[in-house]
Amino acid sequence: MITKTVQIQDLDASTLINKLDGLTNEVQRLQSQLTNQNDPTDYITRKQIADMFGISLVSVNDWTKKGILKAYKIANRVYFKRSEVESSLTEIKSGRANR
Repeated sequence: MITKTVQIQDLDASTLINKLDGLTNEVQRLQSQLTNQNDPTDYITRKQIADMFGISLVSVNDWTKKGILKAYKIANRVYFKRSEVESSLTEIKSGRANR
């Protein structure tokens, strides 16, 4: 780990705080830009889905055949996009009022 020392002279506290706030905002803006630009797709395996939902691999295969989950094949391996798996969840709407 490299440590650098910076000395600041002839600068009052409020000016320093304003400069640091501006720098912090710029760093956050650049991080946000990088995140949006290089947002890689998170792929997960059948086993990870089975573990995630506490189901068997047979159920994962069944859901894929029924079109509930969309699978992607790379070579001899099957993957799923995490965002698509999560978006395939449906909300259960109860006819009864919550107690």
